[in-house]
Amino acid sequence: MIQSTIDGFEVYEFHSQNKNSNEQALFFAHANGIPAQTYKSLFEKMSNELNCSIYTYDIRGFGKTNITLDPVIQKKTTWAWEILTEDHCNLFHKIQQKKPKETKWILSGHSLGAWISLLSSNTLTFHKLVLLDPPILKPNIIILWSILNIMNKRHLSPMSKKVNRRKVQFASIETAFQELKKSKLMKNWPDEIIKDYIEGSFKELKLNNEVILRHTPKWEGYIFEEYPFAAWYGFLKIKKQIRNNIEPIFFVGENSDTCNPKSKKWIKLFFPNLKWHLISKGSHMFPFEMQEETIKLFKNI
Repeated sequence: MIQSTIDGFEVYEFHSQNKNSNEQALFFAHANGIPAQTYKSLFEKMSNELNCSIYTYDIRGFGKTNITLDPVIQKKTTWAWEILTEDHCNLFHKIQQKKPKETKWILSGHSLGAWISLLSSNTLTFHKLVLLDPPILKPNIIILWSILNIMNKRHLSPMSKKVNRRKVQFASIETAFQELKKSKLMKNWPDEIIKDYIEGSFKELKLNNEVILRHTPKWEGYIFEEYPFAAWYGFLKIKKQIRNNIEPIFFVGENSDTCNPKSKKWIKLFFPNLKWHLISKGSHMFPFEMQEETIKLFKNI
């Protein structure tokens, strides 16, 4: 893994060990609250299996990226996800310069990152678009969420309230590991990935062994509050001509609590060339819990 900073964003590169790697590269955006380094073990394997370069980064306000987030929260007239998408596009253009012009780029992302990648299709030119379990809420949830939007009560988002209560400090790295390993979110994650998450998410305090979260839960919660009124509202942010021409590839966990596994038909109304792959027994966190299956899907796109 090669780590660098570009315009304040912490960037991570993974390259195939095969010196004759083909001219294909992947640009990836991570999930809300889960920094890019969490995907390290997946991308180390995937770059070799796919024989390509992979570039990812810590989104504004997360991990080791130093870009300020306050203006986004204060500028209520601008949809925060659009600002994240603008960041994504600007950084892509910088990273694109690292590769030959003929490189075929795959845009990809997980959860929030999948939405950012999808929205960036308005601006970026790419070879393929692969979206890992983008948040597409189930009907019973989206109805309640739409009501909260109408009432201007988005701060009541259950996910926002949950992350605002999260523990932000631990006595040591080992304590953080032991507690997170027992959590509902990470109970099925390999130890290596939990350790990479801690490395990317926490920093050690100088006076003792304690570790503290790098980002503020308020920012993570705000990103949840910025989920669109309904998914179709987000889809319509993309020009119709582009929606009709692109071929988004959805990887969806069969047991996902975030991307409705039964939403394929109505999503296809907005993206007629949609490709849909349902991952048997997969949860929203399948990129961490089912690495081999995830890599196999990428190899077959």
